[in-house]
This record gives sequence, C-alpha cells and structure tokens, in this order.
Amino acid sequence: MSKLDYIRKLYNGKNCYSDHMSEDELQLLHIASHAEGLIKDMLERKKIIFLTGNPGDGKTFVIKAVDSAIRDCAAYVEKDLNNIADYDVVVTNIVECYKQHRPAIIAVNEYPFLQLCRHIKKREPNIYKELLAVKAKLITYDTSLDLTERVAIIDLNERNLLDPSKELLEQLINKFVELLLPEAGQNKALDYNLRAFSIPEIKEQVLSLMRLATVNTEHFAIRDILGAFAYIFTACLMEETENESFYSAIFSGTNQFLQAIQQFDPVYLSSPALDEGLWYGEITEGWQLGVPDKWPCSQEFEENIDEALRCFKEVKRRYYFENVHGHELRELQPDEIKKCTTIFEGFDAKKRKLKQQLVKAINNLFMPSLDDKRQLHIWTTLRYDISIPAAVAVSSKAIDCNEIDIHIPRPADWLSGMEYVPDHIIMTPKGKRDPSLRLDMDFIRALFKIDEGYPVGLLASHYEQAAAKFLQQLDDNRLAEENDDGEIIIAGRRKSYKKSVYIQDGQYGFEEN
Repeated sequence: MSKLDYIRKLYNGKNCYSDHMSEDELQLLHIASHAEGLIKDMLERKKIIFLTGNPGDGKTFVIKAVDSAIRDCAAYVEKDLNNIADYDVVVTNIVECYKQHRPAIIAVNEYPFLQLCRHIKKREPNIYKELLAVKAKLITYDTSLDLTERVAIIDLNERNLLDPSKELLEQLINKFVELLLPEAGQNKALDYNLRAFSIPEIKEQVLSLMRLATVNTEHFAIRDILGAFAYIFTACLMEETENESFYSAIFSGTNQFLQAIQQFDPVYLSSPALDEGLWYGEITEGWQLGVPDKWPCSQEFEENIDEALRCFKEVKRRYYFENVHGHELRELQPDEIKKCTTIFEGFDAKKRKLKQQLVKAINNLFMPSLDDKRQLHIWTTLRYDISIPAAVAVSSKAIDCNEIDIHIPRPADWLSGMEYVPDHIIMTPKGKRDPSLRLDMDFIRALFKIDEGYPVGLLASHYEQAAAKFLQQLDDNRLAEENDDGEIIIAGRRKSYKKSVYIQDGQYGFEEN
C-alpha cells in the first residue's frame, strides 16, 4: 500500500484503528506522547498498569509503541480485554503478577474495566481497594503524593492531544507533509496543499483555528485527529470533493474534530469593509499563494446568488489562511472565546484577577448593573411562575472575595507530563472543598459574556439556578455575613436598577440608583 493510500484510509474508516495496521504503518504516523514515557517508567517500577479509555483513544497504539520496554521487563500483557471471554483467567494472571512483584499492562475500555474490577474484588479485595484509591486521585485539585500502590491507572480518556503546550498538532502537520511530499506531482490540489503547509504563516493560521477547539475542552480520540488531518490533505482526491483545497476541506469534513473546528469558521466573523473588498475583488495585496482567480461579483454569478455566496465563503476562508493580514480577521473572534483559549495558561499567576472577574459576573447574573468584585452577594430571587425569569433579586448578606477560592483539576503528580487540558474550574470557600460551584467551559463563557455586557435574560436559566444553589449553600454553612449597616439590596433585573434599605440606629434609610 502506498503512503498516499495509507493516509486516505485514516478518514472515517475502521482501518484507522491500530489493530488493523502493520508495524510499518504504525511507525509512519508515530508521534511520541508522554503516556509512553509514563508507562515505561511504571513498568520499570514493577507496576500493574491498567490502560483505560474509549475505542480509538490509542491504547493498542501505545502498547505497541512500548513493546521493547514490555519485553525487557518480561511484563504480562493483555492488549484488548474485549477479546477475552473469561475474566477469571486475566484476574489470575493479575494476582500472580501482584504477588510475584512482576509488571503487567492491561488495555481495557471503560465498561469492561468496571466489570474486571468486580471480578478482582471477589478474588483479591486488597488489589481492588488499591484500584479505587488510585482511580480517586487520577485527577486532583491538590498537590498529590507519588504513586505508592502496586497498581496504576492511565486513563487515555483524560489525555488531551490538543494540549497547546505539547505542540503535537504541529508535529502531526509536519509528519503528514513529510509522508506526502514523495506523492507530489500526481494532483494539483494535493501539490497546492503541500505548498501551503510549507509556509509558516499559513500553518500557524490552521493551528490557531484548531486550538480554538480546546475552548470546549472536548476530548478527541487519536483517530479523530488523524482522520481530520488525512481529510484536510487528501479530500482533493475523493470523488465527492475532487480538487477541493485545504481551506475548503477543513469546513466540509464530518468527523468530530473537524465539526468542532467548524464552529469557528471565519465566514462567521463580520468585517464590513473586508467583506465588501472580498466580494468585489478589491483586495489584491498580501496573498501568499496567488490572488484568487474568481470573485463573488463575477458575471458568471449574476443569475445564481447561491453560487456567488459559495464563492464568497471560499474566498474569505482563503483570505483567513493565505493572506498576510488574515491574523487580523482571527482577532475578530468573540472576546469570551479568546479569553477561554488562555484561561488555564499560567492559571496560578492570574488566579486572583480571574476570581474577581468570576465573582463580579456571578453577581451580574442577578443584578446586571452591579460592579462589585470584592464581595460575592447571597441572592434570593422572587417569582411566582418558574417559567418566567425572576424580575427581582434580594441580597442582605455577602462573603468577602478573599474568603473564596478557585481551583482547576490537574493530573496526579505521578502522571506529570501527560497531555492534559482542564475542562472546568471549581469555586469553593477558602480552605474547604464544600460547598462548591462547578464552572464548566460553557458556564465560564456565559459569565465572560455577562462581563462584556451580554443581556442576562438571553442566557439559559440553568446557570442562574446553579449559582443560586451554591449561594444558598454558602449561607446555610454560615459562611456569609450581613451587609454593612444592615443593607438590604433590592435589584430590579429587567430595568437594572438598585434600591437599598439601611437599618441604622433602629431607623430605616432608603437609597435608589
């Protein structure tokens, strides 16, 4: 099989599973991940490793990549528990390895892993207890200790190959270019794609678009990522997308990774002056691979507006990737998206500022005009019909921002270096773990929108409900204090006004903003 055929088969096909690949094929696209180094280290330490994850996460690929270490350690190996009818045989081997202090590695999908654990519990409760202890601290909010148990779990479902700090996507692009260069000259569109990805600025624009997919911190299996790259490069050779260049293929593929990228299509970024210039063919400078030979205003589209729009989309996407000013279009991505792409970078250094921003935004869920990042107010909403957003919110208590903390999940210390992107923040009282408010990326984006002035009434109600529950729990745990001077804040949410009632020296005072 030629390298070109090998790459083409990676897109949306069962052949992208490493079980169906020869040793030579596996090595063609082998990009070393830190999981391999972790496994080698654990084998040397005589650990019994359970390599878990979903189909396509790369379990078999990883095992084949560390084959020499497995042989050197004489480790017991089970490459796929799905092929085993009798779990008792596997459990017997695991128990023998445990007692004889021999290393082992067992690759298993999530559900069969739970079944295997039940069998282990019946035979060796101590091993089962170790498994539970290890699983509970795979991802932690605290600094964790090194692995002391004999068993280890590496969950590839927690591995995120989009981790920007690891630069695996750039390595993959370079690998595809390397493999396909010998095929140059067979197809003009393929040659065009290879030429494009040899230009650093174009490659960076593609990578920047892919990094936006990390905003939702969605987990993509290795097969999804490999399939996406295969399609971007070779869609031009498929019958239904013949001669389609990379800048169109990115937005026509249907696998999960490509669909995540497509929500950030530059076509959605509005710039009236740029759009007019691209429609009328007035932007002729800065093109790195030549000026487009067809514009939406062409006479051939006078009677076909759909084709004109299709042409405009193609030209605008091409501008985004290939024009030296395309990075300016990238800056038009909504602020809350741009903030989310860097929210976990240097988290500890900007933790205080981020906490204040989140506190202010949570307050704004209940009173949009309140500019208070120093205190998290305890809000109660008043309404008779739960299907209608509450028109009024009341607060008589608050908790100081310094008494609130935020945390992100991290891999345990013994998994240090594994590709990982946090997918949420938790907010808790300082020094405590309960009560807690879990802020996933959708929630965080909603709060960033509010901080930018987005109308609260247009947000889904479950954000307010989750925040209200957390605030009530803070109050129930007596963590909040009454407002100064006994202030009672009455927030009119529809017209965004504030009325305050004060109690001083046994007398009421009123104030309105």
